[in-house]
Amino acid sequence: MKTTKTKVKIEVFVPLGSCVCNFAPFMEKIGRVTSRFKDVTEVQMKSNKSSEASKYGVQDMGIVINGKIKLSASFEEKELQDAISQEEQSQR
Repeated sequence: MKTTKTKVKIEVFVPLGSCVCNFAPFMEKIGRVTSRFKDVTEVQMKSNKSSEASKYGVQDMGIVINGKIKLSASFEEKELQDAISQEEQSQR
């Protein structure tokens, strides 16, 4: 019997109605980190105008990990990497 691991949920909030050029570098940075954790993460893109964005207090661009760790658009890659590792460990 195979056990299914719960993946670390990463919600990425961006201005979906604007040109992708406005958030491409932000997404590239997220991709560089999450590609190292592709088996343990689930990445979802959401509008910064969504109810979830309001709930988390995201106004422009930002990341929310497992509904509790919030990073701004100016995050350092190590911050996201550490947050994913921390959440992965807590789910074991």
